[in-house]
Amino acid sequence: MYIKIAPKVRVYITNEQIAFINKYRKHEYFRNTTLEVNEIETAKILANKSILVRKKLDNDVQYALNRRIRFVDDDYKK
Repeated sequence: MYIKIAPKVRVYITNEQIAFINKYRKHEYFRNTTLEVNEIETAKILANKSILVRKKLDNDVQYALNRRIRFVDDDYKK
């Protein structure tokens, strides 16, 4: 599945990343210390893909879902 982060910019995400997004979609924000070990790596990858917004705190990292993203089906350009 693709996520549209800007006009003409799409990013591919895996099923594991979709499950992570659906799990934390309803939260306004969440912190790195509340995540499990395997979820921390997924959060870092999604932040690098601009799907999550990362805010570095003194002792922790706070993540929030980017409000401007849109889910797009797997379609091919002609």
